[in-house]
Amino acid sequence: MKPITLARIKRKIIRTFFHEQWMPVICDLDGSRLKTIAPPKDRFWADPFVVERDGKTYIFVEQQIGEGKNDKGTLGVFELFPDMTLSPFVSILEKPYHLSFPNVFRAGKEWYMMPETHENKTIDLYRAVDFPYAWRHEMTLVSGIAAVDSVAFQHNEKWWLFASLGGEGRSFNENLFLFYADDFPSDVWTPHPQNPVCSDMRNSRMAGALFINNGKIYRPAQDCLKDYGQKTNVNEIIELSPDSYKEKIVKTIRPVRSLHEVCTHTLNYSEHFMARDVKTRKFFF
Repeated sequence: MKPITLARIKRKIIRTFFHEQWMPVICDLDGSRLKTIAPPKDRFWADPFVVERDGKTYIFVEQQIGEGKNDKGTLGVFELFPDMTLSPFVSILEKPYHLSFPNVFRAGKEWYMMPETHENKTIDLYRAVDFPYAWRHEMTLVSGIAAVDSVAFQHNEKWWLFASLGGEGRSFNENLFLFYADDFPSDVWTPHPQNPVCSDMRNSRMAGALFINNGKIYRPAQDCLKDYGQKTNVNEIIELSPDSYKEKIVKTIRPVRSLHEVCTHTLNYSEHFMARDVKTRKFFF
């Protein structure tokens, strides 16, 4: 039997008296809101990744229905039209285990997706065979580890793999690990000598893909010190090499309390849009 703690009591009170829901927010590149995508009350949509391809815009999300122990996340996609309306949600990937963080990115001529599959103890890579709706398992990049929110990034003729590892008493929110390889895709990754490259509940867990702005590399990270995904930090990466990793926080994005938002834990960019998510908390009565 789990011990009774203040955190568990607080969580019980919140679930009894409040309705919580994750939902994507679509913004312009300056962060101004263009659209909030509110899901039906029985589910949430989170971890948005925005992709522009062939003149169309797609929003990839995790969907979860209900809050029971057996309710697992699946992945799906919307098309975002120029008038900011949406196509219906289309399911694109479902497994016997939990899925989240539909990290869609391009490498060479191919479109890949690296979802979170920690319950399967793998970091798996899928390739689009009919973008954006059909995906085929391409390979397992890393096996035998429980990793969440993994991101691959090419820099200085190497591929870098960022992941938060858990299990054996470790929190997924506490440590960020870094690996590198000469090619991609690859199932041979060298651990960085500084691992874990970040050990801080306030700034370790990934909050989206790395992005480049004005020649600088940035890493979104979750602040989970007081609550899971309470806010998002943007880190500028100062050094990224096989011998050294350094970064510094340059911006923090917080939930908007006046809109009943209590958390925000994903941040991703495309050519014309920024997508993030928020968790709202509203009194039942």
